[in-house]
Amino acid sequence: MSRGRTPASRHRTKPDPQAKAVGARVRQLRKEQDFSFDAFVEETGLGRGYISELERGLVVPTIHTLARLAAAFEGVTVPDLVLGDSLRDEIYEATRNLPERDLKVLLEQARRAQATRSEAEQN
Repeated sequence: MSRGRTPASRHRTKPDPQAKAVGARVRQLRKEQDFSFDAFVEETGLGRGYISELERGLVVPTIHTLARLAAAFEGVTVPDLVLGDSLRDEIYEATRNLPERDLKVLLEQARRAQATRSEAEQN
């Protein structure tokens, strides 16, 4: 008996929750950047079926695929595609379009807060 997968087992029938979130984000970004489905398929070099399944959360993309997807969008990084619901993710989302000077101010504030916390823990 073959140990390989049967054709039916290659595809999910239910979306993976994390893959579904990534797929929804890809679809959202594609629409925000006015990519038609076919233009996006062409830009990424990925298949129509794969993109369709990805947007529905039926495939879990590799890091290589995430990089290809991010590169197809203007101003999008891999972290932009995999944002979750944590406070860190919210901070990233809220700051990702800030100019560098504003990011430097925020970074300095975070470093001061960390130093204050470290001092308090030592006392």
